Amino acid sequence: MTAIRKFNWLPQPSAWKQAQAWRARRAAMAADQVNASDTFNSMFAKANTDRIAGMAKLAGEAALKRINQAAKAKFDEIANTKVDGIDDAKVDKTV
Repeated sequence: MTAIRKFNWLPQPSAWKQAQAWRARRAAMAADQVNASDTFNSMFAKANTDRIAGMAKLAGEAALKRINQAAKAKFDEIANTKVDGIDDAKVDKTV
């Protein structure tokens, strides 16, 4: 039966090079985290902007609808008033 020996016959980098590699990996992870954070921040900012724009559009449409209804009501009120001396049969009330 043979014993399992440790595989350590390849040269190891120095402690300084290992520390440099470790710092480089940490810096890369920190940069990735900052990039991900920036991406999430921009996505949430865009979602908030889209929400505000959508609410403004809906409010504008509702205001326009109210204005059109008020204008139609005013037109109908004026169209239904009788003026002395005008025959209703000769007045065109269609728009």
